Amino acid sequence: MSKAGIPLSSHESCQRGIETRDHRHHSDHQVQFYVEDASFLDSLSRSIGTALGGGDSAVVIATRTHLDGLTGRLRARGLETQRAVETGRYIPLDSRPTLSKFMLEGWPDAARFAEVVGGVIETAKSAAEGDDPRVFAFQEMGALLWAEGTSGSALQLEQHWNDLGEKHSFFLRCAYAMQTFDREEHDEAFLKICAEHSTVIPAEKYAALHRKRQLLLNIPRVQQKARTLKLSHEELEMRVKERTKELKQENLQILEQAGMVEMANQSLRELSAHLLQVQDEERRRIARDLHDNTAQSLALLSMNLSALKTEATQWYPDLAEGLSENLGIVKQISTELRALSYFLHPPLLDEVGLESALRWYVDGFGQTSSIKINLELHGKLERLSRNLETAIFRVVQECLTNIHLHSESPTATIRLSQFPGKISLEITDEGKGIAPEKLSKLASSGLPGLGLRSVRERIKDFQGDIEIISQETGTQIKVIVPLAAAAS
Repeated sequence: MSKAGIPLSSHESCQRGIETRDHRHHSDHQVQFYVEDASFLDSLSRSIGTALGGGDSAVVIATRTHLDGLTGRLRARGLETQRAVETGRYIPLDSRPTLSKFMLEGWPDAARFAEVVGGVIETAKSAAEGDDPRVFAFQEMGALLWAEGTSGSALQLEQHWNDLGEKHSFFLRCAYAMQTFDREEHDEAFLKICAEHSTVIPAEKYAALHRKRQLLLNIPRVQQKARTLKLSHEELEMRVKERTKELKQENLQILEQAGMVEMANQSLRELSAHLLQVQDEERRRIARDLHDNTAQSLALLSMNLSALKTEATQWYPDLAEGLSENLGIVKQISTELRALSYFLHPPLLDEVGLESALRWYVDGFGQTSSIKINLELHGKLERLSRNLETAIFRVVQECLTNIHLHSESPTATIRLSQFPGKISLEITDEGKGIAPEKLSKLASSGLPGLGLRSVRERIKDFQGDIEIISQETGTQIKVIVPLAAAAS
């Protein structure tokens, strides 16, 4: 039995929960927190069905959706709801219009509430059957106010129900959806609402624990906390997913930009390799022109001057002496022109191959630079492609020039080896080495200086590798070129 004397089913007894305050009124004021509408409506239909079946009255102030769901369940239980409505024992009211009848400036007015709701309770009580008429009331107007964010109005409405219970005898159950208590700032108002009720019924799945008093007292708050944590977790997961999506988008943009940079770098490498090739071809053309045209013209001029000198010696000794001086100048120009032609592109490189061209160049460079150069050729060197032979020759040329200009080394060693599938070149000196900060720049951001940059570009064009090892005792440059890439 309830405090009002209404008989309850065994299920209802299980769901009564525990008392939270001592209401010494004529009424029992329960609050039920629910998660699922279906379970909540099933429970409510059993309570109202028990009341109506026993000849008592029922007042339901609920949303239209819940009223429709409740009517369907009552009819499924075999109750003639229409007959109960006609006799006044069942009064279903839409919570929104009913609420508007006693709200004043956003707050429930006590006098209007007593008049409107109190009148409904009295009407239902007068229609109840038997010597001891009883009324079961249900309302979720407080839930509407809470859902609208006016927790103060919801709390005041619950207080008005308690005041009404001082004057009228009825059994009241209120209901709130747990999902509306989803923030930590709801904690205080949640506890105040619980405190305004004599009994707190937790959500559906905890009803069987009603005998454990202290646990039941905490279950609604734990449920509210759990929902808050769940929503916070879901919000955090959503933010993590959004941030992950943003990071993925940023990564895609970075990869796209990296791809564009790589394409630009590849284009620059191809352009650099093309320029070096064009430069080599231009050097070859100029060297050939100097050898075939200019050198031949100087040779003819030298022969003419020699003939004039022979004739002038007998008749014009002074003129012969001048011709002799000019003949010496022409021969000097021819020698320098031949050296320039060989420096631009030694004809031996095309005619005989890399080995002979290196020997000729190393001998000449050693004489002009006073550097003792040791050329080591390991194994039999087969002829390579013209471009690769030119590239290796230019690498040796650039490295020896750097040794002469910067390292102050008295010696240099050149090792050229051909292995199956690759060719290896090592150039070593005993100079002062490369400063660590410059060496770091060589490894991280490319080679400073035109000489070393052209060395790297030439090797990269053949998919080769270059390594620079430098200490205070000297520098070693290692180059390895795959012959398969060179052939392609």
